[in-house]
Amino acid sequence: MPNESDPVHGTHTSGSYAIAQQDEAARREAQRLDALGRVRDPHSRQVLEAIGLAPGWKCLEVGGGGGSLARWMAERVGPQGQVLSTDIDLRFHTRDAPEALEVRLHDITRDPLPRDHFDLSHCRAVLQHVAERERALDRMIEATRPGGFVVCEDSDFQPFEMQPLPEPFGSVARTMIELSARARDWDRNVGRRLLALLRERGLVELEAVGQAWTMHGGRDSAEWWVLAMEHAGPALVAAQAVEADELADAIAQARAPGFAVLSPLSMSVRGRKPR
Repeated sequence: MPNESDPVHGTHTSGSYAIAQQDEAARREAQRLDALGRVRDPHSRQVLEAIGLAPGWKCLEVGGGGGSLARWMAERVGPQGQVLSTDIDLRFHTRDAPEALEVRLHDITRDPLPRDHFDLSHCRAVLQHVAERERALDRMIEATRPGGFVVCEDSDFQPFEMQPLPEPFGSVARTMIELSARARDWDRNVGRRLLALLRERGLVELEAVGQAWTMHGGRDSAEWWVLAMEHAGPALVAAQAVEADELADAIAQARAPGFAVLSPLSMSVRGRKPR
């Protein structure tokens, strides 16, 4: 599932994240995923390198999105390894990839996976969007071999929401977040619970690290959010939640060179499945 922090960006049906079929929506989503990959992939790579990702590993990437991280993983494991990158929507996933990468249409809460198979099972900003998030996590753990790693990265939006945000950006952003949370089963703060979720499931060698960054106007660091705001905007205006002029001003403000706010906190949590 296109898998980054993107409130009111698409629709949720039975806990699944779906992007509208319109050409403009798809173009914007591809652009947004590319921006987020450039912002977040370096930190995700550090997290995966820290557990020893190496040639020959078998890896599961749940909710591959644009596929940039899965492609990098496939390059790391080499031709003797395997990376299975899954998603419920493959329109945005790269096909220009190493031989070790398999891309599969797949719903983590329902579709089969091999049991006790992968050296590494990873997801990023997926669990927040899945209604059956604990079932999804359980199935990732089941698919991981004893001694293998489970790594989950997800958001805690509180630092973003609680900071002094410039107006009108702040009002529009908070409205977008609240309406999205009401409209669908989106847990925007699941990142703070990841460590407990892995601990409760008996994983060992637990480690957690958080990352936040400065969202600068006109750069990838903020554009992932501005593109989501552009997509959500017509629905917000139609619902009379924001005024059209207020929305346009907020988007322009977030693209101005002097714009700078704190991002949501992204928690990266890893655990090892007992042997």
